[in-house]
Amino acid sequence: MKSLSCICLALVLLCLSTMPAYATPDSNELSQIVNLTASLDQKYPAGSIRTAEQAESALKESTATQVRLQSWYERADKTCQGNFFVNNCLNEIKEQRRLYIVVLQRIALEAKALQRKLRIDQLDRDLAERQAKP
Repeated sequence: MKSLSCICLALVLLCLSTMPAYATPDSNELSQIVNLTASLDQKYPAGSIRTAEQAESALKESTATQVRLQSWYERADKTCQGNFFVNNCLNEIKEQRRLYIVVLQRIALEAKALQRKLRIDQLDRDLAERQAKP
């Protein structure tokens, strides 16, 4: 009985030592997203979006990258479900997603804020023109 439990324990340890703690889901795609996020962060540092064209471009690029990141996250989540250490894997991909989504959301929020400001300025000008006409 004691030797059977030792053999079972040895087999479990062997299995655990030969497999990674969790498979890194689609790391090539994630590295592309990381590079894209870094380039967007350099292209649109905080406070740099000043024109409507920049805002539209920044919003398109950050939204496209967010969609790509979310797609990676969903595939990675499914991959994690098949791993032995599911929670470790899920925590890792959540942390990775959290690192990059912050940058992308900052860019999108700044672009949307400028677009709102420009839209309000245009509405104010239109209102002033209407009020000036008799």
